[in-house]
This record gives sequence, C-alpha cells and structure tokens, in this order.
Amino acid sequence: MSQALPTEWDAIVCGASFGGLAAASQLGGRVLMIDSGEIGDGETSASAVPVACLENLDLMHTAEQLHDDIVVHTARHAQTLDFFPYATFDYRSFCRSFFEHSDARFLRARVQSASEGVVATSKGRFESPVVIDATGWRTAAQAARKKRARVTRRSFGLESRQPYVGDGLHFYVGGGRRNRRFYWVFPAGDHVRAGLATYSGESSLSPELSEFLGDLDLGSPGHTHGGFFTSRLGEPIRDSAFVVGDAAGHCLPVTGEGIRPALVYGQIAGRLAELARRGDLTLPEALSRYRAVVRSHSRGYRILDRLQVVLGRLPDPMFEGFGRYVASERFQPWARRVYWKVADPDLLTAEPSLEPLPPAALGERSAIDPRPTA
Repeated sequence: MSQALPTEWDAIVCGASFGGLAAASQLGGRVLMIDSGEIGDGETSASAVPVACLENLDLMHTAEQLHDDIVVHTARHAQTLDFFPYATFDYRSFCRSFFEHSDARFLRARVQSASEGVVATSKGRFESPVVIDATGWRTAAQAARKKRARVTRRSFGLESRQPYVGDGLHFYVGGGRRNRRFYWVFPAGDHVRAGLATYSGESSLSPELSEFLGDLDLGSPGHTHGGFFTSRLGEPIRDSAFVVGDAAGHCLPVTGEGIRPALVYGQIAGRLAELARRGDLTLPEALSRYRAVVRSHSRGYRILDRLQVVLGRLPDPMFEGFGRYVASERFQPWARRVYWKVADPDLLTAEPSLEPLPPAALGERSAIDPRPTA
C-alpha cells in the first residue's frame, strides 16, 4: 500500500507540460506537481523551439533535428526567412528530462479547481500558499468562474507523424476564403510532423489533413494528435495563483508558437513564486511583479492578435505581397528583435536561479493591482 501524500505543500503546480515544468524547475521546498496524465504523455504541439531554448535548459539531448531555414510557401512563391536556428525535439524525452531538473513530487490526478491556495483534485484536496495554474486553455478556475477565466480566443491544430525525411521548417498557406488554413511540415529525424491549423477554432480538420498529406505525397495520416491552443493574451494571475502557458494565453497569435512563451513565463513565475516562498517578497508582491512582466508585452500581443484577424481574410494577392515583405531584408532585422524579445530564451536556465529576471520583475514596488481576478 502506497503512503498517502501530505495535504500541505510549499508550492503546488497544476499541469505537467511546458509551463508547469518550467515553473517547477525554479521552485525549492516541498513541491507537488499534479496532472491527469503521466509526464510526457498527451503531446498536442509540433514540438519545435529555437535551439537556444534547449541549450539554455540543458536539454539538447532531446533534439531530433536542427534546422537553419524557415520556408513559407504561398500559392505562387516560397519565401525563406532568416530567423534563428530551430530544433524539433522528442516531447516525452523533453518533459521527463525537464522534470528531473526539479525536486517536485508528482501526483497523477485530475485537477478540479485551484483557488486561494486550495487545489481540489480527483484524489483529494491539497493546500499551499503558492499555486501555479499551467493546466492549459481549460484553466483550473472554479466551475462557476471557469468560463470567465478562460482566454477568449482559441485556434485549433491537428498533426500527423509521417515516415519521411527532409530539412527546414516549412509552412504552407492555404487560400483565403472565410477562414484561411495554415499548414506545416516539420522534419524530425526519421519522420516529419505535418499538420494544419485554423484561427477560427474549427476542429473537424481530418479530411483537410488527409488532402494536404496527399498533395505532398506524404501518404495517409498516421498517428495524429492535436487540440485547441490560445491566440489572445489572458490574465496572468487569478485567485492568488500564477497562471502560465495556454491558461494565460501565452501562445503567440499569428505564429501559434506556445512552447517558448510557456517556458520563459513559466520560469519567471517560478522564480517569483520562489521569492515569495522564501519570504523575500510577499505573495501579492510576487504576483504583482509577475503580472507586470507579462503585461509589459501586451502591446506586441495585441498587434499580433489584430494581424491574425487580417491575415485570415486577406485576398490571396495581398497575402502574397505580405509574404514577400516579411521575407525582405528591410523587415527581417526588426522582426528578429521583436520576436526574440517577446519571450526571451536567454532568460531560461537549467538550474534554479533567481536571476536573470526581466526589469519589470525587479522594481522595488509595482503599481499593478495584485488582487485576484476571475
């Protein structure tokens, strides 16, 4: 008979994917991580990040393939973007290795709610002054407040693994009807991950995935996975809890990139939560500073949010022109700076660290109201 877990902890992390693992890696003391699946199960993303993320987290051994080129295919052109080296990686290996960076205990249970230091699960109630909600777009808010707590805009993606070998990260843009489709092919060693997404949140995409794979001679869909992902910045604190990843809408609009922001903001939340656990900050101060960090990038998220709406409806000729401009030497340097800054991989560390923290987290006092919100 297994020994019952204590009910009181120094910190509780709800969710064991990118944001939750990043937060847990920065926490000391007695930490409990809770998820409905085993660590490394339930992959929903294309599992690709800038190489710097894996290097800074000491997780390069999980990489499956490195890529220097990002190629955007439109109806008439293929544009190569001069961005940063990327890596496709093995999700299971990444998550399990990252979990080993922490001293957290793991509990497989369904999180029912997390509010004001109390986490209710399918295996009992647990308490902690520090709670981090990284449960994904559904959030761990109480049932009566869950709808209001969720991010208001979601996209949907579906992906299949196909036995094919290639180089570079390839994006394909479908014709602009009412809702434009965006497709991708990401090589990962002995296979590629090929999928599509729609900004509208439509989820019946299997026929279109089959058609896309057929057009590229990649065969019939093999193992598929996918799900909803957020595409609008949400509230980063709720009911005295830090909120990270899709629960806070950290996934970037337009690009659909959610892993890098979840890792960066997850570790920032973990560091500030650790300062609160140690007594160097009060919990309201730590929450306030975390909110200030996230909200310092809200303008960039708003611009991408509006651009996402426009790109989904642009006529094809105008979209072609936009694609050529994005790939131009005039645009690329600015795009690289902004892209990097919104979720800076240089803030990631392989070991627990109170530094580096971004300037918004280091002020003596924050003017942001730390009171919990729905």
